Amino acid sequence: MSDSRETTDPLLPEGRPGFLDRFRSTIAPGRIIRGSGRYEVLRLLGQGGMGKVFLAEKTGAYGFSKLMAIKVLPKNRVRYKSDRAMFLDEARLCGGLNHPNIIQVYQLGETRKEFFIIMEHVFGVTVLDLIERLQELDAQIASKYGVYIMTRILSGLHYAHMRHNRDGQHMGIIHRDICPSNVMISFRGIPKLSDFGVAKSKLNEFDDESNVVFGKYPYMAPEQVRREGTEVRSDIYSLGLVMYELFTKKLAHEVGDTKMLLADLETKKVVPPIDVNADVPEALSKIIMKAVSIDKNARFRSAKAMRLALETFLLKHFMFPEQDDFADYLCDLFPQAAKHRWW
Repeated sequence: MSDSRETTDPLLPEGRPGFLDRFRSTIAPGRIIRGSGRYEVLRLLGQGGMGKVFLAEKTGAYGFSKLMAIKVLPKNRVRYKSDRAMFLDEARLCGGLNHPNIIQVYQLGETRKEFFIIMEHVFGVTVLDLIERLQELDAQIASKYGVYIMTRILSGLHYAHMRHNRDGQHMGIIHRDICPSNVMISFRGIPKLSDFGVAKSKLNEFDDESNVVFGKYPYMAPEQVRREGTEVRSDIYSLGLVMYELFTKKLAHEVGDTKMLLADLETKKVVPPIDVNADVPEALSKIIMKAVSIDKNARFRSAKAMRLALETFLLKHFMFPEQDDFADYLCDLFPQAAKHRWW
């Protein structure tokens, strides 16, 4: 009896694959995933706590071809109910998000051993890559481009926060893992928020913020690490810390666990960006400090409110960043950008 689910086949000479090969095969470079389309896995792009991400080529009739990314939950994680539930939650949640500043998810599938998500592939770098490149060059981010990145991400974040389902129910999405490695920048100059793998929403099958801490320690909001629950302003705090790092090239909290972070929050004050980097305009430094206020009531009430504050800053300082200009800037920083910019 044939299996109608997506399956993964090894690249073999013409003819049927061997019985054992069918069951040994996993998603890896050189494999073919067959489902609603044919995807040839090309190479590993990266891996994290929830699995690996591969570059793949979708092919079709009459020479159709499109490069995609495939996120895979490996077999050693599938057997854990919480990991499986969070991976499926991410796919279901992201499949309904449609915004130019959020990575698009197209399909959820499974092989005999693994779950996978077909998603948009971005030719570009992360904000973490950008910070590390600036450190290499001993350079500072141009204010207008740093602010441009953040206004675009805030636009996508506000959309996610406000998202309603088809029945008109507010979904209550909170990202909970905003950090430099989860903010992508395409070489065309388009910032995109990625990885909703630990996002919270009313659709979640698995969620227990009172017992489990989600996210990366240096970017967690105080209420997040204290297990008091997260909300819109928790994401704003995390993005504020990303912005702080982008403009200072320093972590506001250099911590590796919850105990260190709690101690840091209680005993140390975040040094204003302008005191770390004199090139940061005072008005911009104040916006960042408002976003990273320990008291959530002192932060911006929404991603839209923070975006408007940053856009007002740009106008008052006669800064008018454009996507093409930002793409030119990326070409100056990254040698590979010019090659991939027009893909």
